[in-house]
Amino acid sequence: MTAATLRAKAGGHLDVLDGVRALAAFAVVGTHAGFQTGRAVEGFWAPFLARLDFGVTLFFLLSGFLLYRPFVEAAVDLRPKPATRPFLMRRFTRIFPAYWALLAITMLVRPWEHTVGFGVQRTTWTDWIEYATLTHIYLGDNPHQALTHIWSLAVEMSFYLVLPLIAAVSLKGRRPKRIMKRQTIALGLLLAAGPIWGLLIHQSATLQKQLALQWLPAYLDWFALGMILACLPSAASAGVWPRLRKLVEDLTAAPGSCWIIAGILFVLSMTPVAGPYTLAPATTSQWIAKHLLYGATAFFMLLPLVSPAPADGRTHPLRAVLADKRVLFLGRISYGVFLFHLVIMFSLVDALNLELFRGGFSTLFPLTVLGAVLAAWVSYRVLERPAQNYVRRRTRRGATDLGSPGDAQPPATAPEERAVPADAGAAVPADAETGGPADAEAAPPPAAPVAWYEEPVTLGPWVPPQAASADPIPESERTTEPIPRIPPPRG
Repeated sequence: MTAATLRAKAGGHLDVLDGVRALAAFAVVGTHAGFQTGRAVEGFWAPFLARLDFGVTLFFLLSGFLLYRPFVEAAVDLRPKPATRPFLMRRFTRIFPAYWALLAITMLVRPWEHTVGFGVQRTTWTDWIEYATLTHIYLGDNPHQALTHIWSLAVEMSFYLVLPLIAAVSLKGRRPKRIMKRQTIALGLLLAAGPIWGLLIHQSATLQKQLALQWLPAYLDWFALGMILACLPSAASAGVWPRLRKLVEDLTAAPGSCWIIAGILFVLSMTPVAGPYTLAPATTSQWIAKHLLYGATAFFMLLPLVSPAPADGRTHPLRAVLADKRVLFLGRISYGVFLFHLVIMFSLVDALNLELFRGGFSTLFPLTVLGAVLAAWVSYRVLERPAQNYVRRRTRRGATDLGSPGDAQPPATAPEERAVPADAGAAVPADAETGGPADAEAAPPPAAPVAWYEEPVTLGPWVPPQAASADPIPESERTTEPIPRIPPPRG
């Protein structure tokens, strides 16, 4: 058993994150339906419904965690880093096919004019081009009410473009401890970027009109929180961040405590300290308070979910719910739910003749959910999965893919258990496969070094020693590549 195998077996698969995606997507649907019907503006449920835009925070932290983990693990393990071209091709395929389908449908069912508040605004061809290229937020224009949520996709795409650069700058070197110390500086700068950007933009009326609060710098700290979660295993192997790791170990040993903390922080975000429930602009302090509370809530919510399961084998009820096969199905199609729900919701508003802020939540929300789930399922089967499989086949060059969650059962052998050639750290083709979930129908090529961008996810360098195998590592299975991060198993 290799040292890499120890790390894989100590971790485990995190299909539960699909459940988090489902939760995030339906939270966004809830807040939009609540606002349209007025239930998120006034009434008993207004504070809760108004803050369900927190789902976007969950999406950003998940992206930071899942996408940065292969980069940092490759750097600390002294393996080839993920190649930029396949990474960007997969991210492009993940976003644009279904998104362009949404634009086409929106142009058909709500082509030009629509209400904005209490007026009417016309969507021009220029607007459609801006939407198609996800550049509308940089031009100070967000006119179509069925596409107001697309700003977050523009932020995601910006993050995809800068992530390889962040990794290239902050993960340089061949000494794991120095790499992780450099990460401390890089992540600290990213954590400070969001609040500082918000503070600066609130001092400029011109930049606020340019939608600068919807640009990537405002949310770099949310992505950075996910990146911290991705760095914790490597930090343990490199022997850095001892105090933070000790705190993480204590918290993850009692997942209920983490979720109680997350709940308290979310309740605080529901108070006036985080700003109004309406579209009225928040003050600088309110924006920063809401921003920080959302980020901290998502961090403590995800922390137990991305950490290894308890050694005693017990599963927390919340984890069990998020890992339920029906919830996982909703998680797999959650991107489509997020995309299509607004155009479906406003079509229902017209069909049911519902007036703005005049009620109807109990009708509008379930019908929107039903329509969004149906549209998302069709999108997943017809567009998303075929497009992603096509790009995986095109970008695969002698590396092994993993089974996509839900498309096939994970392989019985953990990915790191596969043989690693002695020259794995040597020359690698520029377009070598860098990972990602594979379709169940695609036959894997010969074994090779594996890294991937999405589930199944394995963690574990900071798990209790008893979770690892007690068998010594046979000499015949040792890799010739130096791996300073893995301690020998206890006998």
